Amino acid sequence: MGVTRKIKQVMHILNPFAGKGAAKKVKESLSGSDYVYMSESSTDTSEFIKKSCQENPDTCFTVYGGDGTVFKAVNALMDSGCADRASLKVVPIGSGNDFVRTFDGFKGETEIDILTFNGRYAANVINMGFDCSVVKRVVNLKKSPFIPGKLAYTFGVAGEIFNKKPMDATVTITNADGTQEILQEKFLLIAAGNCCYYGGGFKAAPAAKYNDGLIDLVLVKNVSIPTFIGLVGDYKKGTFVNSATGEVVEKFKKYVIYRKCVGIKIEGCGSVCADGEIFDEDTVEIGIIPKAINLIMD
Repeated sequence: MGVTRKIKQVMHILNPFAGKGAAKKVKESLSGSDYVYMSESSTDTSEFIKKSCQENPDTCFTVYGGDGTVFKAVNALMDSGCADRASLKVVPIGSGNDFVRTFDGFKGETEIDILTFNGRYAANVINMGFDCSVVKRVVNLKKSPFIPGKLAYTFGVAGEIFNKKPMDATVTITNADGTQEILQEKFLLIAAGNCCYYGGGFKAAPAAKYNDGLIDLVLVKNVSIPTFIGLVGDYKKGTFVNSATGEVVEKFKKYVIYRKCVGIKIEGCGSVCADGEIFDEDTVEIGIIPKAINLIMD
């Protein structure tokens, strides 16, 4: 549990595009609040948070949206230089709310670690390869009024499974003791987790703890389509790894590598997906900042 911070004001920030318009109803329920801000764009949201932090660092930013909204708020807070005084509260109304799944049942305040990657920040999961291709497909699927947001990722997986393109990547892992391990082979997907879930409920990093100062790295080798189909169920449930020890279950050891570390460099990834946001970068360096942001959940 983190130290309770002094809060002088609360600002409500709504993403009008999250949850297919759910923010409009939320805004009506907040009509009596002093600070309610309906964002107009991702850049607009970031600049608003930065400016507000400069004017009053002791602010609780209550953001209404999905993982993309959380991503923008976290980056704005970290860039503002006021993350040590401000607080972040998340109210999930987006089509993808994977970040908050890790905190299911938790109420109160806590300090959480933040991932760094190529000059940016992420609160939840950074992924590459097959998953990144799926996310690109999911972006279009979520636009359909006939596909529920929670099923978009599952449909995305189904659509990409026969078009899988493995990464010929070099992965350099930095352990907590400073030692390094270099892996070079074809990987189907790579995920680096601060929290457990992504992709509409896939528990990709089941042993991840948001305040242990460690990154949970998942590497899935280039397996055949039948083998991959056989893995998906356990990958979604997180049962391919012992969540208490981080040890890969015996029957998956020849396909999956799971590490807890403090730094990762991946060369040959093609593109990177961080909390649902996609960046075309062939090399990514991932680090972690312990207990960087004060999170409030209720």
